[in-house]
Amino acid sequence: MKNCLTILLFSLVSCTTFDKEKQQLSTDKMKVIIWQLMQADEYYTRASLVDSTMIINKKNIQLYQQIFDLNKVSSVQFYNTIDYLQKHPIQFKEVMDSVTALSKREKLVPKTLQ
Repeated sequence: MKNCLTILLFSLVSCTTFDKEKQQLSTDKMKVIIWQLMQADEYYTRASLVDSTMIINKKNIQLYQQIFDLNKVSSVQFYNTIDYLQKHPIQFKEVMDSVTALSKREKLVPKTLQ
């Protein structure tokens, strides 16, 4: 799962230019968005094995955009924040530790409560 996130983040960051003056997203918002992107990526990977039209229609990009819309952030804000975090590894580690903690909490919640 970490490999998927790493690949996702590096591929998205490498293809985007950043405006350094854009506001950074908060750690709380970033952890939620990253966790949702990881879940979407996992869903896309599993579903595309069964339904190859997902790859042709680039459903993963649509899923990512839906997550950005749901969280009321632009992709530019997200990528700008990722760029900033990559240059500040201690803060990046804090965000990733928060994502790990969030994922563990969600796994502990019984399915009937969701």
